[in-house]
Amino acid sequence: DLSLRLYSLYAEAEYCNGCFQEVGHITGVVIKRAKSFENKLRVYAILIKSLAAQNRLQDAMQIGFNVLTTLGVQCPSSPSDKSDVMRDIMEIKMTLTKTTYDEILNYREMKDDDTITAMKFLQLLTVFAYFGKQQYYAILHIKMVQLTLCHGVCKESCFAMASFSFFLCQLDGQFDDFKASDHIGHLSVVLLERCKAEEYRGYVHALYYGATKCWNMHIKLSLEKLLQGYQVGMQTGNIETAMFNAYCFLVNSFICGRNLVELERELESFGKTMMDYKQMGAHGLVCNIKRLVSNLLVSNDRPSLLEGQKSEQKYLLERAMKENDTMLICKIYIFGIIEAYIFGEYELAADMIRKKEEVEGQMSRPCLYYGLTDFYDGLAFLAMARKTNDMKWMSGASKAISKLERHVQYGKDNCEHKLLLLQAESNSLLGAFEDVFRKYKLSIAFAEKNGFIHEQAIANERLGD
Repeated sequence: DLSLRLYSLYAEAEYCNGCFQEVGHITGVVIKRAKSFENKLRVYAILIKSLAAQNRLQDAMQIGFNVLTTLGVQCPSSPSDKSDVMRDIMEIKMTLTKTTYDEILNYREMKDDDTITAMKFLQLLTVFAYFGKQQYYAILHIKMVQLTLCHGVCKESCFAMASFSFFLCQLDGQFDDFKASDHIGHLSVVLLERCKAEEYRGYVHALYYGATKCWNMHIKLSLEKLLQGYQVGMQTGNIETAMFNAYCFLVNSFICGRNLVELERELESFGKTMMDYKQMGAHGLVCNIKRLVSNLLVSNDRPSLLEGQKSEQKYLLERAMKENDTMLICKIYIFGIIEAYIFGEYELAADMIRKKEEVEGQMSRPCLYYGLTDFYDGLAFLAMARKTNDMKWMSGASKAISKLERHVQYGKDNCEHKLLLLQAESNSLLGAFEDVFRKYKLSIAFAEKNGFIHEQAIANERLGD
């Protein structure tokens, strides 16, 4: 009725304005007074988004699981057995890699109202699981794809395909099938256009163009698509979509070596927008990058500022650990490793790698960043071998080199110069000098050719050392 619609619209408006206390009050009134479960669904979705924006992810997830159960969709509220998850992933992968673009265009449409509603809630929960509840991430988007294959396609199916594509290409050392990931990601784009699902365009841009596609195209080519995704999200009031694209844009900007002064301004601007809309999960991730960029811009005669930044990192890490936010913890370590290596704190870098690997054991997938993490892990291990004359560090370096060798098969633009530098460093330490100089020079040349000037600088420094 009119009263229900007005309350629901008011709750949505207050969510967009970041007035989460008022959202909680309004949704509570509707949930208490609504005559049917169907009348509560809209405010349940708003409440879940509001809780997630405040980083109350467990509360958001539990409400979502309760709604799904009522809708008749059984989705375990505790992590499934890993072998069961891997079996489901393989079955879905085999099915989707055989699915042509014409077949997905003509796939039957989802008709059951409860299943369509469940897909909407699964989509919400999948996004929030990625940011802070990784133990649920795999089972949620697997369930979305399974419902699509069983019941037909709906608007949310394009998100499901894009999310599955993203997940598949990050399963380091398990599938390494970037061709399949790219095909499934393209299915999501085809579905996006078929279903005219503009509300999910931002997610498809972030997951496919901003992530999956970056394994076989230059990272900088993702930036325009990510900005488009941000703009669409803001224009449609889909704030969490906008912030997801903004975060991916900032990360990819850093990885591909954009000017740090410009990037710092953008980090400040996007960070302020996230604060204005009280999107605290995304803001925490951006603060982590901003701290590193600020440190890299600080000159050596300002040590007090560096110390202040370290205190900020400690606070951010303590908060993430308190909230059991494994994604943020892992990314704090990743960017901390980069900083520690650049500033010559190799023991600290090695310790952070150990801690990062422990956290990754609790996650559904590691954060690979198109070879970036393997690159700096390898550099840190090689630096420790050089500093201590202890060859035990070469095992970790060899592992990083092996991973980059696989990555180069799919994305030379982003990874070839990284691999060549690690190979040059490794050969130098092992006394295989005949090919060392050539590999250093090739690393420098390829980094320059593809615009990775920051990594070109590292290669130059290592050659001259």
